[in-house]
Amino acid sequence: MRYGIITVSVTDMRAKPTWRSERLSQALFGTPVAVDSGHDEYSHIILSDGYTGWCRTGHLDLLPFAAWKRYRAQPKRMIVSAAAPLGGESAPAFPHLLHFATEVVIGRRMRKNVVLLPNGFAAPIATRHLTPASPNMPDHGTGRRIGATARRFLGTPYLWGGLTPCGFDCSGLVQMVFKYHGISLPRDSKDQRLAGIPVSPADLRSGDLLFFPGHVAIACGVREIIHASAGRGMVTIDSLDPKARRYRRDLAESLEEVRRVLP
Repeated sequence: MRYGIITVSVTDMRAKPTWRSERLSQALFGTPVAVDSGHDEYSHIILSDGYTGWCRTGHLDLLPFAAWKRYRAQPKRMIVSAAAPLGGESAPAFPHLLHFATEVVIGRRMRKNVVLLPNGFAAPIATRHLTPASPNMPDHGTGRRIGATARRFLGTPYLWGGLTPCGFDCSGLVQMVFKYHGISLPRDSKDQRLAGIPVSPADLRSGDLLFFPGHVAIACGVREIIHASAGRGMVTIDSLDPKARRYRRDLAESLEEVRRVLP
């Protein structure tokens, strides 16, 4: 087993070691990964939650285990903007912007915040793009804030396997929005539906997760949901209320379960 860190803004995780293969998910800049095999220009990586896939070997930097372990343990801050530009003259192999909910190690150089990697990469970043990774424990107000955060990405294109504001899939939007609020959820909707507790649709609250066949959405109002919809091709708001203008009968009739992850 080898160990590394993702060094590009985002890298695709493929089912097979070729760009023609299905995109299973993505990994963001600074993500620590384990590498258990390689093939041509691809490495098979394992994330901390056990999620696996093939990414381009040139998109990660291998480290001695001790250095990798130290990096994992360092305090992180999180990108709050949809896209945060990095200052300075970054080498071409390193990113010039970071995506929402990316976790980074921050240092101080010449009275500026800089993003750091163990390989010596350092680039200035404006403070307004940063927040502590988990500033607050979830509380009863978190559901409304989750809905508000998800609304920031209305109109974002749907992208199978996507985890960024350049394109989300349904479970990717859920995972990143909840991550931003300090709540760790699995990557795929089939695993997300094991989180939390089941609740009645009649008791729906903002921040609840609604599960449909192969799909997940976030409750964001009175019988309203926000989700990355493949059918609509973007992140959108729909309603389960027959009287609403955005009523989706197909979703209302195929709702399988509501889960509450929040307290």
